[in-house]
Amino acid sequence: MVQARRIPPIKVALAGAGMISWYHLTAWRKLGERVALVAVCDPDVGHARRRAEEFGIARVHADRDAMLESERIDALDVASPRETHASWVEAAAERGIDVLCQKPLTPTLAEAQELMRRVDAKTRLMVHENWRFRPWYRELRGWIAAGALGDIILARMAMVSSGFLPDPTGRRPSFVRQPFMQHERRLMISEVLIHHLDVMRFLFGELRVIAARAARTLPEVLGETVASIFLETASGAPVEVAGTMAAAGYPPRVPDRIEVVGAKASAIFEGNVLRLLGPSPREITYDSDQGYQASFDGAIAHFVECLESGSPFETAPTDNLETLRLVEHAYWAAGLER
Repeated sequence: MVQARRIPPIKVALAGAGMISWYHLTAWRKLGERVALVAVCDPDVGHARRRAEEFGIARVHADRDAMLESERIDALDVASPRETHASWVEAAAERGIDVLCQKPLTPTLAEAQELMRRVDAKTRLMVHENWRFRPWYRELRGWIAAGALGDIILARMAMVSSGFLPDPTGRRPSFVRQPFMQHERRLMISEVLIHHLDVMRFLFGELRVIAARAARTLPEVLGETVASIFLETASGAPVEVAGTMAAAGYPPRVPDRIEVVGAKASAIFEGNVLRLLGPSPREITYDSDQGYQASFDGAIAHFVECLESGSPFETAPTDNLETLRLVEHAYWAAGLER
């Protein structure tokens, strides 16, 4: 269904000035005159001011309602902590402001469903689930859609790093980047592997959780630090998503590894190289840092393109609820929340 279109320049404000906001604002800047960044809001006005100065944004705010009332914006980019997402989305929706909201939309599926009931038809809302916008996953999706792999027989995806462990200085790299993670009760599945579950849905369609295992292995960290989730596609092909950020001996940041076995050919992404294995082999090498920023660039460009054209969002809430459903089922199957 075609929605009302926004006419450029689309006036945008950012909610949240933490670590991740730099990548958001870098992506917005790449859109040039199609958008106008007008304000940044963060309870820590010093953080908001720093980001505004870095990106040449005129105004900063510490209060949500004060910003939404005083700034005449078309769209809001929510990059604040997850527990604030619903209040930001609802406040923007009441004012007819379109919203791009970082994942997870809310901490739980039930909260997301309730939020959608409250804001339905009041605003255009896209969930910023950007992992699927990484260029290697877009390329792999193209291979699968073109039939290069044939019917899918097996798929496995893993991310293994030492980000939760102390480095030689005694600091835990993942918590330096995102301090809130150390105190999240839902951690490895809800904060990290949610991306990988969404990628698997993007590649293979809807999935069903068969079983899951997870554990809290670090007493200094509240949430689970290792998890393995077993799923199946609509055709019954087995799919596995696994990960830990408490892997001794690994670097603190490591690219994902994904292996897809098809009836005609197979594909593997490992060490920043995507390979098609079979009768017509291909190989593409990517830059990890560029790919990370590209995921933000792609998601935000898609949001703006859909506002301009009136087209539906790829990661609309109705789509993202299915990823949240997998997260909920994984926690239940792992026995962490029964």
